Amino acid sequence: MNNLGENFKGVLNFMLKRSVAVKIILIGFLIFILQIPTYQIINLINERQSMKVKAVEEICSKWGKSQTLTGPFLVVPFQERVLEGKEQRERIVKHWITILPETLSVNGNMQPEIRKRGIYQAVLFSGKFTLTGTFILPETSEISGLKPQAEILWNNAIIVFGVSDIIGLKENILKIDGSAIRTIPGMPGGLIANIGFHVPYSLKSRLPSGTSVSNVKIPFCMELGINGSSDINFYPLGRETTVSTASSWNSPSFCGKFLPNSREITDKGFKAEWKISDMNRNYPQVWIDGESKINDSSFGVGFYVTANIYQQSFRAAKYAVLFIVFTMLAFLFAESFAKTWMHPIQYFLVGLAIVMFYSLLLSFAEHISFAQAYLFAALAVVLLVSAYCGLIFRLGKMAVSVGAAMTLAYALLYLVLQMEDYALLAGSICFFVLLAVLMFFTRGINRKSDDTN
Repeated sequence: MNNLGENFKGVLNFMLKRSVAVKIILIGFLIFILQIPTYQIINLINERQSMKVKAVEEICSKWGKSQTLTGPFLVVPFQERVLEGKEQRERIVKHWITILPETLSVNGNMQPEIRKRGIYQAVLFSGKFTLTGTFILPETSEISGLKPQAEILWNNAIIVFGVSDIIGLKENILKIDGSAIRTIPGMPGGLIANIGFHVPYSLKSRLPSGTSVSNVKIPFCMELGINGSSDINFYPLGRETTVSTASSWNSPSFCGKFLPNSREITDKGFKAEWKISDMNRNYPQVWIDGESKINDSSFGVGFYVTANIYQQSFRAAKYAVLFIVFTMLAFLFAESFAKTWMHPIQYFLVGLAIVMFYSLLLSFAEHISFAQAYLFAALAVVLLVSAYCGLIFRLGKMAVSVGAAMTLAYALLYLVLQMEDYALLAGSICFFVLLAVLMFFTRGINRKSDDTN
């Protein structure tokens, strides 16, 4: 019985040393096992990214979040008398007429600032804007849906301005016809903006006696100081809208429905200008109540950090399986050339070292630049694996060869990560070349097995 057990161990040991098929099956099993720590690292990347988002939100909530400026626009109430029920009881129903400005010009300058909480940072900005334009009151016949018997309450008109996050509001000075008017926080319900401030504006009280309100021009000017973060957006509410922005931030991201007509980006900052007419949007100049939606017409500029270490780390981790396969096959060839048998645990430790690269990369990248983190992580893993190779096979040339091959592989991966638009093409070509190299080195496996037999 003991002889049978010893014979079985001998056969198993011989198969592990001599059988390429058994070795490949074993390597495949180890690669499958190594997917567990690989997916744990991918989950760690997602978890750290969520922690960053939470930290950034906490910073921005106390300064000002992403800002969207809506307005100003003019709102005029009117009422209708309707008869209800069998008894024809009279009831007064109140509605709103929304009037957009004929012209709207926005001129703003934003100063960016980076704030940190722990290792995480957020891009904040402090902006000063000047908004000028003119309202032209429409003829009642031009207001779609307005019934002839409707009573327009010109004395109860209000001018409204929407700000998405009022925490960032620093100052606002509104002038109508050259006269400064004190603004009131809060918004009436049912308007196109829910958060901001408004100003009661009696139209008839500012006109000479007997003058019709129709086609009256009302110029306005507003000085607005506002804090925000990430990005700032506008709506093209004017029949002719012009927005000019400038900042010392040198990596802007233009977003929204419209791109700027002209822009200038240098190391010292950027300048951008939008010119949009009412023909470019899908809502009218005047409407009743909330029948028109403007949410799909916003545009603006974002202040973003160009390098997203979590996105880059996640993209790198998707190549983990390929690197594990490549490295283990390299050791399999090294084992064949050196005539030295590697234990399965040694294969597992080599694969674990490859997985550790992504953990080191993420850890370093949170404190230094991604390029430096990639260099240090790759250098540490290459030195560790090549030194381990030298200790196993007791051949310096073999260790140098494995180290050179891994260095080339990590260099190619870094190039692929930098080519966002051509990453798929570059990755496919690299994989094809790698496959061709493997096919070349494995061309004589059957012949060597026959010679051995």
